[in-house]
Amino acid sequence: MMDYSIEDRKRIKSLKTNNGFCLSLRHLLYFPFVFLSQYVVSAAVYVNLSDGSPIFGSFVQAATGKYISQFLGVPFAEPPIGKLRFRRPIPKRPWREQWNATTFRDSCVQSPDTYFGDFYGATMWNSNTPCSEDCLYLNIYVPGEIDREKRLPVLFWIYGGGFWSGTASLDVYDGKIFAGEENVIIVTVNYRVTVFGFLYLGREEAPGNMGLWDQLLALKWVYKNIQAFGGDPSLITLFGESAGGASVSMHMLSPLSQPYFTRSILQSGAATAPWAVENKQVALHRAVILYEYMKCGNGNMSHLAPDQWNMDEVLRCLHAASADKLRDSEWSPVMEFADFPWVPVIDGEFLVENIETSLKRGNFKKTQLLAGSNLFHCLSISGTDVFPPAEFFEKKDFIKSRDVWIKSVSSLLPRQILKSSLALQSILNYYEPEGLPIESKQWVDSLDKMLGDFLFTCNVNEFALAHSEHGADTYYYMFSHRASQQTWPEWMGVLHGYEINFIFGEPYNRKQFKYTKEEQELSSRFMRFWANFARTGDPNHNPDNSYIF
Repeated sequence: MMDYSIEDRKRIKSLKTNNGFCLSLRHLLYFPFVFLSQYVVSAAVYVNLSDGSPIFGSFVQAATGKYISQFLGVPFAEPPIGKLRFRRPIPKRPWREQWNATTFRDSCVQSPDTYFGDFYGATMWNSNTPCSEDCLYLNIYVPGEIDREKRLPVLFWIYGGGFWSGTASLDVYDGKIFAGEENVIIVTVNYRVTVFGFLYLGREEAPGNMGLWDQLLALKWVYKNIQAFGGDPSLITLFGESAGGASVSMHMLSPLSQPYFTRSILQSGAATAPWAVENKQVALHRAVILYEYMKCGNGNMSHLAPDQWNMDEVLRCLHAASADKLRDSEWSPVMEFADFPWVPVIDGEFLVENIETSLKRGNFKKTQLLAGSNLFHCLSISGTDVFPPAEFFEKKDFIKSRDVWIKSVSSLLPRQILKSSLALQSILNYYEPEGLPIESKQWVDSLDKMLGDFLFTCNVNEFALAHSEHGADTYYYMFSHRASQQTWPEWMGVLHGYEINFIFGEPYNRKQFKYTKEEQELSSRFMRFWANFARTGDPNHNPDNSYIF
């Protein structure tokens, strides 16, 4: 058995960087994996929203045996279709007829990951409902029966997926077990991704950051309506993983979001990540490249000076295109490794200034922050750039020499870093395995550690350190448990996103998984830490006023 606690890092002086990469961190918390529970529908549950709109959900049983009031597919915005495509979301107008909130609604338009075929480790992250532009819905999981007087803490989940994929209805995000075990309300929300959520043309018809505005509108909806479900609007905690974690940090940075939540949890993602934010000029150029790729205009623009780009023509082209054509063209902008084409932009309104400037000046919500990342991250994401996917499940000795390792490192790092021979040599010196002989797995692990630091760990640490240095309570965790039910090859270690399964209680879903008792205990601790943090701002502070040490 392992003992766990999360350390208060009010003085996180150990989170230093070396040539842009993180020094090794002491493991403060060891974590694993989550999924959807089986349930039995027993009755309808009725709620009237603050504007009088009536909805009904289901009273269902989680895998643990506890009952949950569940509301799926609740609309918080008008469908962003037709003239509303690429625009900021509009609040849903009140309705009079009962809204059926017993089934999930569509996911936002996105491309599935087919690189590994039907392999579950990859397909579990693909949308599990049909995709359409009419996708702005949220899901609410309430423990027991609805009681407006309960004033329960609320955890508001924002999914990851590189801002190009993801949906709130994934099995791994099912909130029933978490809500039932910890007596908290779980909310999961859809937001537009890829070009539909993050096209930037610098105008009202396509202002950029639509996906962030979707999240904000959903957050305002929860703030306004959650008391009708027994929730406390003064105890809303944002939590998200990868691009979801980056989104949470952007809400901390945005003055527009700050009044509507209390605390934040960043899981393996922050706005400081190299893939998380772009400037206006890059975003405009990507829109022009997409326009040219779709061949729906009068010619090429990218060779012209930016002030000669006809953005009216670009907008007409992209508005007239079908959703399928836009989806199939989304990767037309050519980028470097681990870069995504459609991401948030520093627009001067939602994101007021450069991220580093905001952190330096302390221009963010100073609250309680829980942040962390996984021991390994990247081989399921980036391994195919180095290792043949056909061999992923048949071999593990991909790197057998220092020369092959250096070649792999050089093929994955951004050109900007490779331009500096001193920077590259410093990276090689820091991450090169020690001792002789060096086994193939050591070379692979060092490559994974380098990429994980660069893409995820360092940026989370940077954000957490800035939060701490400005006097705000900051807690840190490191997840280093490889789940027994993880389906990727064992040589890949602990992967990006696989702490989520434990947060949402998947090990207790015995009908679909065979986790160990120790992993169930780990999941219980994980849920307790997150719920404690939502309740009190301290993950170690239990409801009975005892502490986890």
